[in-house]
Formats: sequence, structure tokens, C-alpha cells
Amino acid sequence: MKQLITLLLVVCGLQLHASNDKYRLTLRGNPSTSIVIGWNQYSGNNVRVYYGTTDYGTNYNSYPFTKTPDRTVSYKGMNNTFARLTGLQPDTAYYFVIRDSQGTSERFWFKTAPADKSRLSFIAGGDSRNNRTPRQNANRLVAKLKPHAVLFGGDMTDDDTNSQWRDWFNDWQLTIASDGRMFPIVATRGNHEDSNNSVYNLFDTPSSSVYYALTFGDNLVRTYTLNTEISISGNQTTWLRNDLNASTNVTWKIAQYHKPMRPHVSYKSEGYSQYNNWAQLFYDKGVRLVVECDAHTVKTTWPVRPSTGSGSDEGFIRDNQNGTVYAGEGCWGAPLRSNNDNKNWTRNSARFNQFKWIFVDENKIETRTIRVDNASQVGSVSNNNVFQIPSNLDIWNPSNGSVVTINKGTTTDPDTGRIEVAISSGSDDVEERQNGDMYTNSSDLELVYDSHSNAGNQVIGLRFRSLALPKDVTITNAYLQFTADESNSANAELEIALHDSSNSSAFSTSDYNVSNRALFSSKVVWNPSSWSSNQSGSGQRTPNLKNMVQQLVNKNNWSSGNNATFIIRGIGVSLTNTSAKRVADSYEGGASKAARLVVEYSTDGGTDPVDICLGIAPWQSGISYSVGDKVTYLGYLYERTASGWTNLGACGTTRSATETSKLIFPPLEDDMTFNIHPNPFQDEIYITTSKKIDHKYQIKVYDLGGKVMYNKELNSNSGDTMIINNIQQSGIYILSISDDHGKIIRTQRLVKK
Repeated sequence: MKQLITLLLVVCGLQLHASNDKYRLTLRGNPSTSIVIGWNQYSGNNVRVYYGTTDYGTNYNSYPFTKTPDRTVSYKGMNNTFARLTGLQPDTAYYFVIRDSQGTSERFWFKTAPADKSRLSFIAGGDSRNNRTPRQNANRLVAKLKPHAVLFGGDMTDDDTNSQWRDWFNDWQLTIASDGRMFPIVATRGNHEDSNNSVYNLFDTPSSSVYYALTFGDNLVRTYTLNTEISISGNQTTWLRNDLNASTNVTWKIAQYHKPMRPHVSYKSEGYSQYNNWAQLFYDKGVRLVVECDAHTVKTTWPVRPSTGSGSDEGFIRDNQNGTVYAGEGCWGAPLRSNNDNKNWTRNSARFNQFKWIFVDENKIETRTIRVDNASQVGSVSNNNVFQIPSNLDIWNPSNGSVVTINKGTTTDPDTGRIEVAISSGSDDVEERQNGDMYTNSSDLELVYDSHSNAGNQVIGLRFRSLALPKDVTITNAYLQFTADESNSANAELEIALHDSSNSSAFSTSDYNVSNRALFSSKVVWNPSSWSSNQSGSGQRTPNLKNMVQQLVNKNNWSSGNNATFIIRGIGVSLTNTSAKRVADSYEGGASKAARLVVEYSTDGGTDPVDICLGIAPWQSGISYSVGDKVTYLGYLYERTASGWTNLGACGTTRSATETSKLIFPPLEDDMTFNIHPNPFQDEIYITTSKKIDHKYQIKVYDLGGKVMYNKELNSNSGDTMIINNIQQSGIYILSISDDHGKIIRTQRLVKK
């Protein structure tokens, strides 16, 4: 009888719980107002999600909202069920349970992303394949660091089998915090996922092709998830280009994908297709952080841009102002590999289990590399402050520091010649009081009278860092943009000047550190209109400051990326009437409201970007070249200098028209002509000649990194047609034809679809 009672109690107890497990959250739309709840429904029916903003525990009838599943797919041995919740409130906690005919799940909860420009936290990494201990450790840290989303770069399992996926989702439950809080995953396909279906059917991604984008906050950051396991050129890159072009109002752009462009493990294949299709696009369109996986090692790079000119390494060169930082490369649980292929633009590399912890705000991105092996000793961040570093968190601290910071600093638009720079630190907008004391942490800026602590009529200093203004360009417009902290309407007179320095130094605490600075002769008087609190429009914009900025870029030692300081004083009525002032927000009053500098400029040759090789003929032997002449050779542009030839970059690179202003057209000496078709091509290229071949020609095809992809001799025994059919990767290539004396007689750009 006791055994029967015990059995009945066990059975009844089991009936209290719903027949589902392997829970997950994903994203398909706006993270501020929607989310997808996913799970495995292994039995039961009449399934519903009950949810609301009040925690009613497992009392499902008390929750005000219900949702039936939108999609169920049997895949990898699970009944993957997805309920897509929409119409949610931003930055709000939602509690939910899953109820079916057999009972109710435990209570879980999540928090929607903010809808404003509030700071965000992400975890990014991948390659969790077959080492469950580091995989579980990394998952535990997700629960403790509580990110707004996890960017996962693919290769979840080793062999994409049913049992491995069930184990993976069982391990993923460790990402659920002790209070039931869950965090959404933004999933990428890796090469160990046999098809797109492994990601689409298990994570309900917005696209069955598994490339898509999500925008967090008020256009604060747009994340691009790309797919290196399908064709990179064509539809995917066309979509990416169109989306980037349409997202100019987004503050930050971050990309993730599986296979890296330039892996830091020597035997891993180079990502030529990624490089040819995405590298320049990332740079031109302001993708400032890219997270890569696959190689199972640790790396972060300095900001870089594509280049094959002098000083470049594997197609990149450092660009500290506007370059892209590449981070990675996996290590969520896959076998570790040696970091034995560093580049001259590698910031640091290593070999350990890790992921990236990323903070994003309006003015900067901060990336930390987190070692995961001590997960059980790490404390948890608070639900109310997910940016506080928890106890015992093992943050990698190499020689170049533990935090990789990408400052908003300068945003450039190469098509219009425009930069916009925001104050990026509280120490860069300061008030110098009438007695010379420096006040560096005020929440506002009195322009200029301040009654607090007898400050009196102040002098304001605004230091803008990393101005990407080329030397000697023509400044067409320049202004400072403020946000009003208070409402003021009395007439005011302010004088704006610029520090006469080619690289303005930081402010110190020394007395009169603003007013003692030398000034350019050009100054501007500003009589601002009335201000109302929180306004940030034309009334809070200074007159045109182009003349003083012109003096700055014309200085002998000015260099793009240097710093500049504007100085504002009161004059006239603003020195005699304490109400004749304006009060602006400082950096401490809100980073998004800090002063901004906008400069527009032009170059003598125009700013429309053109191919650097456009109209420039190939180098020819037997011709006397003068200093300054330009030629192409093996897919590169060269300029004749007094000491020899200088490589200016790969054909296909775009620069301003002034850099290609001196064109030369030396005659070809060989009367043999070659017909090269089709171009662009898909599978094969055919080369036919204008007459019978009577001597030898060497046919070579190079990629844009200079690597020889095809090399064959064309001679009298070759027949009427040469066929090139070994170019596998889509992208741009250079065909070179040279005669039997080694003289190049033809170069041709080839495009592989």
C-alpha cells in the first residue's frame, strides 16, 4: 500500500509540470518590443505561453496575456516550438510560463531592450562544439553577466547530430540565471552546421538563409549576422550593401560571422571571398567592430582598413581613426589551436577558452576578452546594473590593456567631405572660473556667468579628439552644436576662438589652463537666440567657424587625427548682465547631449571616389618615366618617385580624383591583341588571339592580395583558345599577359560572380 501511495504521489507530481524543456530566447524583430520564446515540446497539447509584467510565479491564470505557438518544426530529434511575442514595452521585465495539457513549466523571465540610446551589453563568441566543460563554463557566465543579447558565431555542435543538439540545448539551460532570467541568442551558421536549417529550425532566425540584421535601441547599434557557409558574393553582399546604405542614421554597426578573413592560425585558409566582398564595404560604411570565429584561438586587432600598399600586411593597414577592429576567433568549447599567424596589425593574441564582453554607448564601444574556466568562482552582476564588473571575473589583460575601446570620435562621409566629432570624455569640456580654478566635472556648462561658488564669468574649453580632417583641404562649413540644459532668453554675446596648436593638449588642473592658450587670429561673435531646456537645434548652433578651422588645417604640423580645442568667452553684455548667458549640457550631464563639432570640407579635385587605376596604362619597358608619373603593374598602382617606384594600392581601391590626376598612356609595343570573355564570368574564361601565335606569352591571374591563382604559357602548341577554369572563389582578380621577354603587354580586371 505504501509503495502504491508513493507511486501515485510521484505520478501526480509529474503532472504538475508541462511536458517541455530545452528553453531558448531568440530575436526576429525590434528587441525593444518583441522576442521569440522557443522550447522542445516533447508531449502534451493545448500549449500556450502565459505572460505579463507582474511576477505571478507558476499561477498561469493570473497572467494577463497569452500566446499560442507561431511555429513548430520537428528537427534534430526535438519538437522545436516558437511563440513570437510582439507589442511589448521597452526596457521592461516580462514573466512567463508555458502551460500544456500536462501542467505548467517553471516561471522564467526576460527584459526587453531599451528603446532609447541607453548603454547596451553583449556577449559574442562561438565554436562550442565538443568540449562540454568550457562550453558549460561559458554558458554559466552568460547567466552571471546578463547581456542584452548573445551574438553566437556558429559551430554549436561537432557533427550536427540529434544527440549532440540535445546535449547542446541541455547545456544552454545553464545560461538561465538563478532567478529564472533568460537572455536571447542571435545565432550564426558555422561550417559544422550541415545546412542553414540547423540554425533556422532551431533558433527561428528572421531569414532562412541565415543572414539578417537587428537594430537595438534608438538606432544605437545594428548587428549584422552574415553567413560564410553559402555564397558570399551575389545576393548576400548585395543585401548587406543595401542595408548599410539605408542605415546611415545608426550610431554603431557590428558584424558577426563564422570564418575569419585573416585567421590567426597558420594552417587555416584565408578568407579571400570575405575580404574581397566585405572588407572595403565594412570600412566605407562604418562597421567598426567585427566578431569572427572558426579558428579556435584568441585575437583582437588594431583598427584597420583594406590596403595593399606600402606597410600593409595580408591586405590591411592600421587606421586608428576610422578602421575596423576584428575580434575572435572562437573558443567557446572547441579544441584550442595555436595563435601562430599574427600580423603587424594584430593588437594581441593568445590561446584559451574565451568570449568577448561588449559594452556599447553613444560615444564608444568597449570590448573585453573573458576567460571562462573559473566560471564557478565568478559573482553575478545586478539586474539593475549589468555593467558592474563582478567579483573574480577573469578579464584578459595583455600588454596593450584589458579594454579595447572604439571611440565614436570622428564619423566621416567620404562622399560629402563631412566629419562629426562629439566630446568623448568629461575631462574635455571644462569651465575655468574667474579666479583661474579649473572645474572639470560639472553637469552643465554656464556660458558664461555662474553664481555657484563665486565662479563669476567663466571661460569654457571644448577639446575634440581625433579630427579626421585632411591637411590643407578647403573648409566650407564648421559649427558647434549644443543641447540646452536650461531656458534662457536674455540677450547674450559670446566670443568663440580656436587654440593655435596643431595638436591641442589635454586640460590640466593648473590655473588658467584654458585662457592662457594661444589663439588663432580668426574669432567669431555669437549672439544666440532664446534657449528652452533640452532643445538641440539651429538655436543652439554657433555661426560658421570655417575660417578658424581653415587656419588649423593649414598649419605645417597639422595631421588628420589630431585634437582641437575651442574656447568660449563672454563679451559685451554677457560680462555686465548675469542673466545674459546660456547653459548647455556637458558630457557629465549626459554623453548623448555633449557638444559636437561638425566640419564640412572639399578638395581641389573633388570628393567623388574613383578607382585609383582608372585610365592609367600598364607599365612598359623602354619608356622614360618622370617623377610623378603613374602606371599599373600586376594589378597595382605605382608612382614614380626620385628614389624609385612607390606602390599606391591595389586596383579596385577608390580614392579622390586628385590622386589620379596625372595620367599617362604609353603605347603598346606588341601588335598582338587578346579577346578575353566572358567578363564577369561564372565558371570559365576564354582567351583567343587576333592572329596566329608565333612566340610565347605568359598568362597569369592574381587575386587582389597578389597571390598567383593561375600561371600558364600560351604558345604555338596551345591551339586557338585558352580556357581558365580553376578560379573558385567569387571576387575580383587581375589577368596579366607578358611576352617572351617578360614585358607586360596586357592587364585586365576579371570579376568572378
